[in-house]
Amino acid sequence: MSLKTHHLLTVSTFCEAVGISRSTWHKLKRNNQIPHVVKIGGIQRIRQEAVESWLAENESKKMSGSPTIH
Repeated sequence: MSLKTHHLLTVSTFCEAVGISRSTWHKLKRNNQIPHVVKIGGIQRIRQEAVESWLAENESKKMSGSPTIH
């Protein structure tokens, strides 16, 4: 079995990749607007596939005229 841990992002890496601050991350988290998080013990990781889905979903919201996720 091969584990693909390189497909798991830290919250910090995710925030940097999408250009948001940690405070914005926490705001989105409170509003249930973040990609699915995998919890390993007390550590949070985000699958690359979840990031891609989340980005596509938010792009389609913006294109359809729905409010952005600020």
